[in-house]
Amino acid sequence: MFDAKTLLTVGQNSIMRKVVQRSDTAASYSKDLNRFLSTTAVIDMAIRASMETIDKYLPDNFISIGFDIKFTHTAATSLGMTVTVKASIVAIEGHEIDLHIDVWDEQGEIGYGTHKRSIVSKQHLYDHADRRTRFLANQRIEESKQG
Repeated sequence: MFDAKTLLTVGQNSIMRKVVQRSDTAASYSKDLNRFLSTTAVIDMAIRASMETIDKYLPDNFISIGFDIKFTHTAATSLGMTVTVKASIVAIEGHEIDLHIDVWDEQGEIGYGTHKRSIVSKQHLYDHADRRTRFLANQRIEESKQG
């Protein structure tokens, strides 16, 4: 593993902007919310901005994975408005990266939060997922034998 501080710095950030479309609304939760940006859409943008802040600076065989997010959605944003998300690195400890998330639209702040990501080897991630999948497949085989 490498020292993440040689590739990333506190204060490094990415900004994403998006005009709110119908697919970004909370309509799937309630027809009364079909005009408003959903919290899940904002969190999706926050994760994407966080990955953009980190992943393009990593060696090809590494990736960041999220393991914690806390977000407060403070104001409604309507269809057609532009939402902006800024993800900024606030701490680097070993392979863990802490980011602060700021979100606003044309009227001002609409949310804020924190996101934690860990830098891992892609191969380690794939191997771990494969072991978990094989375990599940073996459990199902055993259950079918007993049933």
